[in-house]
Amino acid sequence: MQRLYAFWGDNRGYVILGVAVLLSLVLMALGPSSKLALVKGVATTLTKSGHQLFSWPIKLAGLRFENGVLREQNLRLSLELMQLREARLENQRLHDLLDFKEQSISVYLASRVIAQNPGRISNTVLLDVGASNGVEEKMSVVTAEGLVGRVLEVHPFTAVVQLLLDRNCRVSAIVQRESRTQGIVMCENGTFYLNNVPVRGEIEVGDRVVSSGLGEIFPKGLLVGVVEKVGEEGKGLFKEVVLKPGVNFRNLEEVFVLKREVVDTSTH
Repeated sequence: MQRLYAFWGDNRGYVILGVAVLLSLVLMALGPSSKLALVKGVATTLTKSGHQLFSWPIKLAGLRFENGVLREQNLRLSLELMQLREARLENQRLHDLLDFKEQSISVYLASRVIAQNPGRISNTVLLDVGASNGVEEKMSVVTAEGLVGRVLEVHPFTAVVQLLLDRNCRVSAIVQRESRTQGIVMCENGTFYLNNVPVRGEIEVGDRVVSSGLGEIFPKGLLVGVVEKVGEEGKGLFKEVVLKPGVNFRNLEEVFVLKREVVDTSTH
């Protein structure tokens, strides 16, 4: 290959001259019709080559445009899919809320959580209903899963709800079993406890704990949580009981404000 390159470099002029002479002899040997056909063939080949050479940028631009359109359509379809999934999940949540409505006899107000921990208050959420909707302080707030908290502040069109996560939001509660063991539910550092349970009180893991109705704040029969752990009996007067709350406080979106006491439909 190197020899061929060297030969071309040393004899390039002679090679071109020889090819030109050869083509001239061929053209002189051909008849008029053959010459015309050869010229047409060469012209056609050159035209096609030129068209391909200068048309590829146009084709490339068209492909880029089509690719951009396809990407835009893909994004639109992805957004629509996400919206449909969100709508399906919201419908399921609302269905659960309607189940709660059918199981309870109460005057309630459906609302949405529009902010969490507003201003200086911790462990609270802000609702999109207020005094103009008949909301008052100390009204209970619930979901289909159980008790959320109570109305702490009321404004014309919004209301601040104090969650059970706040250690100052305590609930008089009772264990759903024949012994009807009672206690006070409170949250410390994110963990829910049923306090003041006597050492001899009957309570086991898996028991449901509901509001007792004492204290005239929370109606009777609202699920607060399920017993997750029962401490061993010690020398004290009370045993430690840890609860798993019924409500997932991280995913609060739609809630009910109870405007009148709920009729207890739970099992006893």
